[in-house]
Amino acid sequence: MDFGKIIERLMDKPLDEKNKNLLVNRDKEFEMINLIIKYQPYGIYGICGETGIGKTTVINNIYTDLYSVKISLSQRENQDTILYDILYNLSLKTEKDIELSREIKEWVLEEISYIKGFSMGMSFFGNASVSRQNQKIPRFNYFKAKEYLNKLTDELIKKYKKVVLIIDELDKESKKEVLLVLDNLKLELQKEGFIVLVSLPYSIYREYKFDRMHRNESGNLENVIKDIIYLREFTNSEIKEIIIKRIKDFIYLFDENVIDLIADYSDGNPRDAFWITQKIVFEALSKKLEKIDYSFARTTIKTIVNEYLKEISLTDKQKSMIDEDLFPGTREDIVKKAIENKKLPRSTAYSIFDKLLKTGIIIEQNGIYRLSGKSKYLYID
Repeated sequence: MDFGKIIERLMDKPLDEKNKNLLVNRDKEFEMINLIIKYQPYGIYGICGETGIGKTTVINNIYTDLYSVKISLSQRENQDTILYDILYNLSLKTEKDIELSREIKEWVLEEISYIKGFSMGMSFFGNASVSRQNQKIPRFNYFKAKEYLNKLTDELIKKYKKVVLIIDELDKESKKEVLLVLDNLKLELQKEGFIVLVSLPYSIYREYKFDRMHRNESGNLENVIKDIIYLREFTNSEIKEIIIKRIKDFIYLFDENVIDLIADYSDGNPRDAFWITQKIVFEALSKKLEKIDYSFARTTIKTIVNEYLKEISLTDKQKSMIDEDLFPGTREDIVKKAIENKKLPRSTAYSIFDKLLKTGIIIEQNGIYRLSGKSKYLYID
């Protein structure tokens, strides 16, 4: 059945060069990245955005004439393993060009084998082998690793004059851990001729903006991160384009307005759009439908939303603020409308707003708050 073929097309996986034709409207972000690479003499630069927005896709499609290395972290248990992971991957990718890299790679393999044992060594790198009889359990030699990273970056700059290091998957860590890693590696990574692009969690972008605009505050993110490329949420029309590009051969299976429903639900996030489309298609398969119409899609989304959010228990006053007439706007504007239109006390309106924000019913994008696409399906018949 053709419905079944759609599922594969909607797998949520990063795009690479082979399927970059599926990319939608990231030209501005790529332009900014290319300008940084070309003109900035050094520094750590973040690529930020919400989970599922496409950070790895962007990283996969960064191309430059300069010598560049792309690495994807897999070991992120703590600050030590992140450093070892960066060092190992960087030495692995450069061992054909830099003699020191082979020495570093072997050192890291031996260190990890001793610390984690044979099985951990195998899972960490795939080809480490060490006798269990020789196992020890030393601590991570953090300072030796930093020394090696410093030497390796020096060698790369000496040979290529300007180098681009691209690090993916660091955004999976907590804000605190990410900042600790980057702050402790400033000396090794912030060198003339060395550009570092790293994926970062969205929470860091919020803090970075605050630090940049409040010079007298205690924050020091701008001392670690020179600038951030923010991957904005997609518009509804862009989400529609993303979906249609993937299922264009099967678009006849959907009534005209179904893709609009999916885009509205997604809140500008492709991952959410792929997921809800798959859920609708699976439901259609179970019903043996020949086509998905607007009513079926809407009913399916409503059922799924209420199933997943059924633990959210709201009072009638709280439900009253789930009203599109109050949104979008700033927190103060929305609360003011709620006080006037819903006759809520000021303290109650603020309290309800904060609860709805915490539960995801209200979402924030660049200081403007609006109802999420999911919220429109709550508490409706």
